[in-house]
Amino acid sequence: MAYARHQSFYLRDKWLSKGLRAVKHNKRFFYIEDSFEKIGLGKNMVEALKYWLVAFKVIEEILQDGQKCHKLTELGEVIFNHDRVLQYNSTISILHYNLVTNSDDQSTVFDWFFNVYKETSFKKDDLLNSFKVWVSQRETKEISDKSLKRDIDCLIQFYSKKANEDDPEDVTFCPFYRLKLLNIEPSASEREKINKTSPAINDISVEALYYTLLDYCNKEDIRLLSIDEIINKKNMWGKTYNLSRNKIIEALNRLTNHEIYPITYVRTNNLDYINVPSISAIQFLQEEHGMEVRV
Repeated sequence: MAYARHQSFYLRDKWLSKGLRAVKHNKRFFYIEDSFEKIGLGKNMVEALKYWLVAFKVIEEILQDGQKCHKLTELGEVIFNHDRVLQYNSTISILHYNLVTNSDDQSTVFDWFFNVYKETSFKKDDLLNSFKVWVSQRETKEISDKSLKRDIDCLIQFYSKKANEDDPEDVTFCPFYRLKLLNIEPSASEREKINKTSPAINDISVEALYYTLLDYCNKEDIRLLSIDEIINKKNMWGKTYNLSRNKIIEALNRLTNHEIYPITYVRTNNLDYINVPSISAIQFLQEEHGMEVRV
């Protein structure tokens, strides 16, 4: 499991675009000594940027001519060509999903918070204490409290650091606040209440929900999935996006009307299932954006 690899820096506005363009231009960018000067960020910020790009699964490390370097993944290519400035919530929702699925143990705190932690209303110190207990039960070596606190601080800022409406040049906000997954109730004390919130379907986007559904089914090698699984299973809509049963049904009903890949309902043993088309998540996304599809 991984902790505090973000150097305490949540993703800032335009960082994703900077990182993708840098790797696209030079696969060795993150191994260049003065890369921070070329991109206009501090050294620790550049390390954080590399971490986020890997955790989002938009770049991957490869060996080329015996040297370590990075290249854009297929998802990275789609985002680079169509939404590298994160204009659309569908892109942000897909990147959020990749954090929650925690591939290769890159983003432990996100996996824990959305898939494991059951409280919906809490104070920050209570959240931190719960995370410490969970980590201590799973790690054979001691993880510093400082690292765990950094993870919790970063997690909260990630979904709550809004743009300053009075400053159009503000670049310190995190675009992920637009998903409306967290709400902080103002308080004069440091023990302000934090709530997991259930966003509207359009805040997440049906496109992103379909992408995550296809990705989940392909990883699990299934085509038939019950609605209860979509609500309750790890990495599925109910946990990943805090969605209620009613909102999940609303999204599924919309997907039955998809022009090319409609899902279908199946009733088996008095349970409602959906049948998902046999197409990869990335192929679906490429087709949605009119890109050449790799089969």
